[in-house]
Amino acid sequence: MEFLVGNNSQKKQPWSQSIKGPLSFSLLLGLVAGVVGTISSTGGSQNPIRLDIGLVCFGVAFVVSLLIISVLTMAGKENDSELGKGTGVNRSSANPNKKFED
Repeated sequence: MEFLVGNNSQKKQPWSQSIKGPLSFSLLLGLVAGVVGTISSTGGSQNPIRLDIGLVCFGVAFVVSLLIISVLTMAGKENDSELGKGTGVNRSSANPNKKFED
């Protein structure tokens, strides 16, 4: 007896629906912000390294960039196919100079 619990097909998701792209970009941005925050808050070679401020900079940059990327991803949507057909200002972009005939 065979039970199919879920769909095991491995489909390649586009970048807008995948989590790897935005997560890796946010991680890279957070690392850069953390390093810059740590070095700039130290205040010279005579002072101890301020890892606490670097970690705060990493966390803030990571969360904010991930939030912005997710909101922009959700806001984008494809146009309907009917929007590119018509007359006047609604002419088809494939044939901009062709007259529309019913």
